[in-house]
Amino acid sequence: MRPVRIIIAVVFAAAVAVTGCSAHTTADQPTVAPTPQPPVDRPQLPVEPTPPVYRPVLADGRYNSYIRTVDRHRNQLVVDLVQVFEGQAARDAAIADGMTPDKAQYLGVYVRNQNPRLRTLPLAQELLDLRGGDCEAPRNHQLTKLATDARSMSGSTHTYYFPLTVRGGAVHQVQEFLAINAC
Repeated sequence: MRPVRIIIAVVFAAAVAVTGCSAHTTADQPTVAPTPQPPVDRPQLPVEPTPPVYRPVLADGRYNSYIRTVDRHRNQLVVDLVQVFEGQAARDAAIADGMTPDKAQYLGVYVRNQNPRLRTLPLAQELLDLRGGDCEAPRNHQLTKLATDARSMSGSTHTYYFPLTVRGGAVHQVQEFLAINAC
């Protein structure tokens, strides 16, 4: 009887091994990823490129500034906005900024620059009204003169300040005024 039990045990063990019926759960089995389906052919609509949104650096108006850079290749100016005071207001502002009253009493114009923020503005095609400039000179010569005047200093003070007329985010007119006493 003993050999019969041994044969039955061996056959049962073989059946279990062949069928995979063991104590393992399905969680131990690797999952099979679904086969990706090919995309459905749908006509593609042309995608229009979105134009960049241009936000003007300055609103339309007139701004007093120092010109820091004249970029002739890109037709743009880098400017630093300033406050300009004339007459008694110039003397009062200079004294408020620490100038002695005996030195301030002779000021006709005082330029205050409290904010170092620079702004880059494109140039319109027609512009420039430069002091002593030749309006018939080629644009490149006018911009060269503008760059030269913008760098001109009287000690630690800029010799010129430049009122800009801005329309549509571009500079349409640049004027040049003395920022120092002429005499």
